[in-house]
Formats: sequence, structure tokens, C-alpha cells
Amino acid sequence: MTKFLYMKILGLFMVILGFSYCLTSFYNFYDYIFGVNYIANGNIWIMGIGLIFPLFTFIFGVFFYFYTDRDFASINPFILSSGISLLIIGISRIFISNGIMEFLHFTFAYVLIILSLLLIYGCFKFKY
Repeated sequence: MTKFLYMKILGLFMVILGFSYCLTSFYNFYDYIFGVNYIANGNIWIMGIGLIFPLFTFIFGVFFYFYTDRDFASINPFILSSGISLLIIGISRIFISNGIMEFLHFTFAYVLIILSLLLIYGCFKFKY
């Protein structure tokens, strides 16, 4: 019971936070496209790639919320690798503030680090 409750709450947090940061990132992106914000030496295609990260968090949260694994003996490598990649993205956003990461809010890095650590902890604790 604890495993499923932990999965549902963590998945719900990932969906809500991923969606809210998607709205923030796309709002900043459209401000840049329509000329409200000006970023020196900005490449729209490179910065647009950075919008994939909050979108991935939202989509992975939806997947994680509805996902139930019946095999309690092994860890799912997709969930573990996604948690590690979210951790790497969060750490890289702290140190990189231009280029791909231009439209991501700075607090998104801390949210990603916390969510990924909770995800990795759940992988080893509850074996999903």
C-alpha cells in the first residue's frame, strides 16, 4: 500500500510541477519570439530545445502516476534512468544559465533535483 501511495503522490507532484513550469517556460519563449524580451546572441532553435525538459517532466509524471509494476523483484531501468537524467538536468541548470537553459526558471533546477532524488529513493526502496 505504501508503494502505491508513494507512487501516486510523487506522480501527482511531477504532473503539477511539470505542467506549471511548462506554462512558465512557454510564456517566456513566446515573449522572446514576439519581441517583449530581448536576449543577446539568442538562437531560437537552441533555446527551444530547452523547452523539452519541463515537457518531459510533465509527460513522465503522467506516465509515472498511471504506472503500476507487478514485478517487485527488480528495478525498472526506464524509471531509474529517467530519475538520473532529471538529476543531471537539474544540476546542469544550476550551472548553465544561457543557451538551451535560457527559458527555464531557476527554481526548476531545485524542483528537478528534489523530484529526481525522491524518484531514485523510491526505485531502491520500493523496487519499481
